[in-house]
Amino acid sequence: MENEEKERQELDIFILLEDFLRQASRMWLMGLILILLCSAGFTFLQRRSYYPSYEAHASFTVRVANPLYASVSGYNEKTAQVMADTFPSILTSNLLQRRVMEKLGITGVPSMTVTASAESSILTLTVRDSDPQRAYDVLNAVMECYPEVAEFVVGSTVLVLLDESGVPTEPVTSFSYKSNLVKGAIIGGFLWCVIVAFLILVKNTIHNEEELHRTLNTPCLGQIPMVKLTRKMPYPLLHRFKSDSGFGEAIRLLRLRVEKAMEEEGWKVLLVSSAIPGEGKTTVSTNLAASLAQKGKRVLLIDCDLRNPSVVNVLTTKNHPLVSSNNMIDYMRGKIKVMDMIQPTELENLFIIPAGSGGKADYSSMLTNERMSLLIRAARNLYDCVILDTPPCSLLADAAEVAELAECGLMVIRQDYAARDQILDGIQRLGDGKLPIIGCAFNSIRKGLSGGYGYGYGYGYGYGGYKYGYGTKK
Repeated sequence: MENEEKERQELDIFILLEDFLRQASRMWLMGLILILLCSAGFTFLQRRSYYPSYEAHASFTVRVANPLYASVSGYNEKTAQVMADTFPSILTSNLLQRRVMEKLGITGVPSMTVTASAESSILTLTVRDSDPQRAYDVLNAVMECYPEVAEFVVGSTVLVLLDESGVPTEPVTSFSYKSNLVKGAIIGGFLWCVIVAFLILVKNTIHNEEELHRTLNTPCLGQIPMVKLTRKMPYPLLHRFKSDSGFGEAIRLLRLRVEKAMEEEGWKVLLVSSAIPGEGKTTVSTNLAASLAQKGKRVLLIDCDLRNPSVVNVLTTKNHPLVSSNNMIDYMRGKIKVMDMIQPTELENLFIIPAGSGGKADYSSMLTNERMSLLIRAARNLYDCVILDTPPCSLLADAAEVAELAECGLMVIRQDYAARDQILDGIQRLGDGKLPIIGCAFNSIRKGLSGGYGYGYGYGYGYGGYKYGYGTKK
């Protein structure tokens, strides 16, 4: 148990790292803008607050004022050492600072430091200030006032000046644009990483099959990989891939498990839905129908997504264009019969009913129309399997309405996409109508750092600007 827990923790770390890298790649432009803004802003603020600093310094030795000890070098060296030890405290004493301010008529003293040579009795006093003349004046004032203040500590002494800088002409610190730009860029990069990490932590999505099992009380019937799409192949379809491709194998495995679950119960009508748009439910339902048709079953795929029909787009080819002139909406309005809207596809045994477009309409009432019930009963008698491609179930009531007519349901869950509460809410909505959920299709799997299964297929899918009556996704 301890080893399993340790492996799970390591896997979670890999998952978080994968999510971070993936989210960072999606937000690279935002990161670049944030880095540039922080770099420019930090440099601007530092430049505004920058003042040049000048240093005036003097080197001197210490001699005792008492003639009896003036010639004793050991005494002078000892005095110099005492001076060096006491210099910092005396420099910061109110007495010395007050004397210097009175002498110069200033309200404050600049920064002052003193250093002592380790091998001699030479001391160096340094005064730093933004005004070069004031730095030099303070240096001289300290040299004059210090012996008087130090007399109470080390006795009478005399400072013998050895060298002094004069009034400084150049600042000791210059403003570095390069350094500040780099510091600002680091700050911007850090803020970007914090934002990316925050978005990952609040996302609360499903990353792998283990998390899927922990979140849902339904089996995972298949893991469908991500495939790279082109303009010539804008949608992944089973019959357009090699028979031994990872995508084809995943669809066939899903079909095998779905078929087994339905045959055991004698079910023919399967509802396919997802929690939110963009999870690939239409692609999964289309490929599942194609796989069943390739096996020899007569399959009818009904596009029940009246708000955003897409089955026709997925199955249309240059050699076999599909139209939606006779469609579900016309049928619901009593304009045509069931057989008028059933269309064959390029695959033998696979037929579709397009949703069509009805402008502004009450789609929920259409799906609960008595004619919908008649359609499902007729389709069940004519075909071996009927697949209903419905709208997302956590956002609309449409899927729940169709669920009353279906015999079982399949949820499509895209990896790292929908939030867990959205998925659970969608399944609960379908379950309220007592629809048995036979399992989930884990879609758009990517192979990541954790080494888990995945080929991944994250394609545009046609939901870039979907409209469902609850808003438009940009």
